[in-house]
Amino acid sequence: MDVEVERAAAGWVAMDSILSQLSADTTDDSSICMAIYDLGNAAASPGARMGHFLPNTAHFVEVDALQSQWFPCIARYEKVCELGSGHHGVVVKARNSVTGKIVALKTLHPKPLYHESDEEEEDDDEEENEEEEEEADPEVSRRVLREACFMAACRGHPSLVSISAIGRLPRTAQYCLIMEHVGPSLYDVLVDQRGGKPFPERDVRRMMRQVMSGAKAMHDRGVVHRAIHPLNILVADGGAVFKIGDFGEATSMAETDVPYEARLSYVAPECLLCGTGCLNSEVSDSWSMGCLMLELLMGEDHFAVAEADDDDDYEGVLYKVFDVLGVPGKRTMQAIRPQDDDLARKVQQWRARQRRVGKQRRSRLDDLVPCDALSEYGFEVLEGLLMINPKKRLTATAALQLPWFTENTDDYSPAPQGD
Repeated sequence: MDVEVERAAAGWVAMDSILSQLSADTTDDSSICMAIYDLGNAAASPGARMGHFLPNTAHFVEVDALQSQWFPCIARYEKVCELGSGHHGVVVKARNSVTGKIVALKTLHPKPLYHESDEEEEDDDEEENEEEEEEADPEVSRRVLREACFMAACRGHPSLVSISAIGRLPRTAQYCLIMEHVGPSLYDVLVDQRGGKPFPERDVRRMMRQVMSGAKAMHDRGVVHRAIHPLNILVADGGAVFKIGDFGEATSMAETDVPYEARLSYVAPECLLCGTGCLNSEVSDSWSMGCLMLELLMGEDHFAVAEADDDDDYEGVLYKVFDVLGVPGKRTMQAIRPQDDDLARKVQQWRARQRRVGKQRRSRLDDLVPCDALSEYGFEVLEGLLMINPKKRLTATAALQLPWFTENTDDYSPAPQGD
């Protein structure tokens, strides 16, 4: 067996063991964090070690190979700016005050990550600060450590954002993730920098090659991302490097019924019909990558419902998907085995209506992406990723073996300015 395959298989077993511990009623955070540390170091090259656990202080620290010294993760980081925030937490850009290293810190703690008061004020108000301190929320800790586990299992791949350590907030002891700093997001590039202008095929192939390589690495290690879309694709080196980030909705292929919040227009039809928590398959990520490829070629999220509509409009998204790709027949529906009876009946009604008006159940995908925008080989990839039947959909591994990728190597370097 190939060494990389053996390492991936061993990591998969170790990852699922950690997830089992996290799902238990009582967990030992220290042993779990040490297991995540070991998992991350086993996944990556020897020269890229994760921050080490320092038993005497119950805090995580990061090794600085140049200084040959240990230092606490959070206490030595200074906030530069906020990179983004949402319902679940906040990500900030921070600088290590000892080495100058720039990182991204992600926390799910509801309180601010940093306080503006200086050290003298903190000393004067020591008693007040102690009263403000709270114990770490066990549920938040579990979610942070789950994400750390998935990131550790996938460390070492150039198309995946890497975790460097697990930190703890000094006032609350809440866990946070210390990651490599990469940005902006592909969404920012597409919308803010390009104004929704579609990318040329060569650029799309360059992006998709890297995103698919990252997805393949995750899938080889038993991880399904479940949230691949432009906001979670980060751009580096002036547009030469693309990395999948934000593993907050990820799950193991061995887990079942793990709910998640997703961008509905990027969710695979079988997940919409069966519930977003019931299927953990690599081809659900393939569908998301197909939606990504389509958006890059069109400059818009074609399957998104109108902003005024309900955010949970599963029916609206399915209608837009079937309007382009055709209403699935009985065999495809049998392969999907929908669990939402109301949506399943809707699909039957749409199929009956299609027959009444005499329309053929065919894809209109080539109308959206004409041959002058995408070559025949490129269309083969797009169509294969956007197969409604999950059993016929391309995996990342299979897609990367198609001629669009294997017979074109001109997309490894960034496109010239102005393209």
